[in-house]
Amino acid sequence: MKKQMKKENNLNQILNNDEKIDLTLSYSRLSDFDRNGPQALIRKSDVENKGIKHGSIVNDLLVEKLTGEPLFSNRYYIYDENKPTAMLGQLCDIVLNNYDKLPSKETILKIVRNNAFWSNITKEETLIAKFDNNEFWEYLKIQFKIKDKLVITFNEHLSAKNTVNTLLSHEYSKDIFYNDFENYHELPFEIEYKNFKFKGILDIFQIDHKNKKVYMIDLKTGAGKSETFLKSFIDYRYYYQGAIYRMAFKYFCDKFGLVDYTLENFKFLFIGKSENIPIIFEFTEKWNQAAIKGFKTKSGYFYTGIDENLEKIYYHWKHNKYDFSKDVYEQNGCLILDDNFIEVNEV
Repeated sequence: MKKQMKKENNLNQILNNDEKIDLTLSYSRLSDFDRNGPQALIRKSDVENKGIKHGSIVNDLLVEKLTGEPLFSNRYYIYDENKPTAMLGQLCDIVLNNYDKLPSKETILKIVRNNAFWSNITKEETLIAKFDNNEFWEYLKIQFKIKDKLVITFNEHLSAKNTVNTLLSHEYSKDIFYNDFENYHELPFEIEYKNFKFKGILDIFQIDHKNKKVYMIDLKTGAGKSETFLKSFIDYRYYYQGAIYRMAFKYFCDKFGLVDYTLENFKFLFIGKSENIPIIFEFTEKWNQAAIKGFKTKSGYFYTGIDENLEKIYYHWKHNKYDFSKDVYEQNGCLILDDNFIEVNEV
């Protein structure tokens, strides 16, 4: 107990000073740091996976349908045609990477010659015939048209559309979207905690003026069944998100002029693709404390809390060291294997 108290005092001493930390964190970056180490702090962006992509499409379709704001229409283009292959495909890449609009046939011919495409062909008419076809021109026309958009397939769009329709009609979730509350979607926020700036975007913010209550909800999608959400909750450190977003309650109260309003439990609305059934998971006060302070599972595995991670992040930021963990640097590359979770069999 004394050791823990000393650690907390040390954390407060480091993080509650007047030093300006020019590092803005988000839930996803904090989660990345905890799972993958300090290089998460200098990575430009998170690596996209299919689950994240599906969730983004669902969210943008949902907001567009509810508010009329063209999030989906402005961000995505549905396209299922294949890219030209072999040398013709390489020619397409050069054109798209070096031009802002579709070049003329004469310009394409110069590119072909400068890059020695089909170098065994000397006759100009034969060389032009290698690229002057509908496959080449149609592909380039579409690519220039959608250059600033994300390309998705018809199946990806259909899958997201089915998810949105379920969310809006299912008995477990429809009241979230159709109610008498004052509803907001995609609300950005920036708060400060322990001298660190945190930013995020809240999916759903609802104000129940009649009962002076506020509801904050994050939409999650996944490949598995909805009842397996707890595993994702742990694996991806969603509890960090719950705690950070709860901290933003005061920010939103100030933004909307809400006085003496209370926050209901933060909620995760999860829908899995395999069964397409939405389930609401409430983020309790116990989970909030666990997210901030850290927790240990019954199997003996310890998960680091936000506060301790901020101490580590402060170290990396202060010393500009991001190759290894704080422990590796402080112990000069020699670590003791944790044996607190094992029990030796008695002979």
